[in-house]
Amino acid sequence: MFIRAVLLFLFSFTLLQAGTAQEGRRIFNPEKFERATKVDDKGLTQWDAHKGDKCPYCNGTGKTKCASCERFEDDAPNCPECKRVKDHMAVCRSCAGTGTFPDPLEKVLCPACDASAMLLCMVCHAGGRLKVGGAKEWSACPSCRAAGGFKCVTCNGTRLVEPAALKPNLKDANVAALDKAMAATEQAMKELGEFTPAGGDKARKEVKALAKALDSAGGTFPPLKRMAKGSEDYMGKIFAGANFQGHAEHEAQAMVMQKEGALQYLKHQKRMLELAKKRAEANAKVAAEQKGK
Repeated sequence: MFIRAVLLFLFSFTLLQAGTAQEGRRIFNPEKFERATKVDDKGLTQWDAHKGDKCPYCNGTGKTKCASCERFEDDAPNCPECKRVKDHMAVCRSCAGTGTFPDPLEKVLCPACDASAMLLCMVCHAGGRLKVGGAKEWSACPSCRAAGGFKCVTCNGTRLVEPAALKPNLKDANVAALDKAMAATEQAMKELGEFTPAGGDKARKEVKALAKALDSAGGTFPPLKRMAKGSEDYMGKIFAGANFQGHAEHEAQAMVMQKEGALQYLKHQKRMLELAKKRAEANAKVAAEQKGK
């Protein structure tokens, strides 16, 4: 029962990463959201001040009911997300615990951990323990050492990461730089979209393929470069469960979660690149018109 409950959580987690708005974890479609601009007295389009709207899912408190241990059995001793604290309250993933939505020009929810600051252990299904063979007693998970998960190295536990690294920055990049970044984004999305892991005997090669796909856009998106390295480390820990039943499925699921998280981040960044390009093109047109006068 415990395993089925956690697998349900993992399935929901994957759907969330794909952009659905279940359980209040996603508050916008990454392909349609807007970032406010304004036109100054010279006719140039500028980014407007970020309002930092209050997160409706935690009502600005930065805390929500833990979505992980809601699915655990009552006797599960640990939850990697809320640590089984009183009332089972965890940091809100929609706002990364800030109470307001971050400025997408400056910060983005971490693609590796979905702003939870940790990666679930797939060997013990995040419970921190398992029964080996026909044992009646629980044993500490050999992979996570009873923690149920691992600290996210992509965001270093901060839940937020930076956007595209352009010159001088995403806010003020010109059309050429934005087009180049867009091409890198679309290529990475294509490679990740074609990645379909099976785990088991193919798992180690698949881990390298995943890391390669993530790293392909690492020059434009530093979080994905860190995620590529972190993915290999994470999967190395998951391989500690290679002798347990169902390990191939668990390995594949762990890679799928990472893939979907990266795709969510890239879809978000593609939209930001589109908005930035729209602004840059408008300003280039104004500059050309003024020069021609």
